[in-house]
Amino acid sequence: MSFFTNKHVITAMIVAPILAVLSYYMVDLSVKEQPHKAVAGSAYKLIAKSNCRFSSGACDLENGSFKSTVRVSLENGQQLLHLSSDNRLQNASIGFVTNEGVEVGPFNMIAVGENGNDWKREFNVPADASTLLRVALVADDTHYYSETSMGFSDYKTSFSKDFRKNN
Repeated sequence: MSFFTNKHVITAMIVAPILAVLSYYMVDLSVKEQPHKAVAGSAYKLIAKSNCRFSSGACDLENGSFKSTVRVSLENGQQLLHLSSDNRLQNASIGFVTNEGVEVGPFNMIAVGENGNDWKREFNVPADASTLLRVALVADDTHYYSETSMGFSDYKTSFSKDFRKNN
């Protein structure tokens, strides 16, 4: 009698993968953290997205529905840090840690316009991958913070062309 003609073996070969996949999803559903709304007075870490690690020209910081973007520009020989947020901010501060470990700041950013979504600040530390940028934001009495490398500050492509939508 062949091994694969046994009805119990055939049934087990069909049912086992189904049970494995089903149990994988059921365990994930039961143990994963449920998303919840930010609580006023609490602090939440903003995750630096992948474009913060290379010379993309911008750094996206987010936590759930809270999203902000940081860019660096050069105006009249002065480096400017621009922060734009999908959420209305009450306050925005930045600080730096140089490659020697020297902490510079914190500095309050200046709101641009009336809506509280755009902020800027001049700075005079090297804007390279060895410098760390620290960002602290307040929106709806909730604090958000992040730390990332300044490697994003220079926009470079191998095509010598600017592919960004908003130059």
